[in-house]
Amino acid sequence: MCSRFDLNSDIQALQVQLGLDMEDIRRTATPAGIEDARNARNPDDLSDEFEAAFESLTGTRRPTDPIAVILPDRKAAIRNWGLSVPGLNAPMINARSETLEAKPTFRLLLERRCLIPATGWYEWRKDGTAKHKNQITLPDHQPFLFAGLENGHEATIITCAPSGAIAHIHNRMPVVIGPNHLSHWLDPDSSFQTIRHVLVPLPDHVLAWQEQTSPPANAGQKADQNSNQIDFFSK
Repeated sequence: MCSRFDLNSDIQALQVQLGLDMEDIRRTATPAGIEDARNARNPDDLSDEFEAAFESLTGTRRPTDPIAVILPDRKAAIRNWGLSVPGLNAPMINARSETLEAKPTFRLLLERRCLIPATGWYEWRKDGTAKHKNQITLPDHQPFLFAGLENGHEATIITCAPSGAIAHIHNRMPVVIGPNHLSHWLDPDSSFQTIRHVLVPLPDHVLAWQEQTSPPANAGQKADQNSNQIDFFSK
């Protein structure tokens, strides 16, 4: 499950590394901030404009919030988080990878795949009646990309069984798409059957977690985490 996730405000590296077409977001997000950035910068430098465009999409994102999504041709756009389904009171913010083809709501969107940028997500570990909030990230808090489906207005995050490292926290986790599979996942000419094999948990060594009621990790734990850093956008 994923009911909250973070996208921090430093998105320039993500935009550059993925070669994102930001024009739609630039036109529709925070127009006043974009105009201020446009007036204050060198006309040949778009980075401030893109920063302003993303500003309203960063921080902790919750169901029904507008979120950034990446569509085919590396085009960034805005969708509301959660699919509206007649007869349901709450939007479908998650889609189980194991049953995507069995449920009509998701089956119709299997060729409308997207990526959802994030820098971490939250899960609550249950201990009897108590719940403990955990933030889950990559070891160095670099951005990554959830697998998603979208319908032109809304998007949902695909989930799978958890990595062993976080299985004690929750029995589900969002699917993260690695660099070797980004293009294939976004390719509308690739059938879902040819790409469904990527909907699996991350390896244990690339995840870090911090229970917010727990004391900070000790220096030895941090050293172990740093030694396992990977770059999700190196290819």
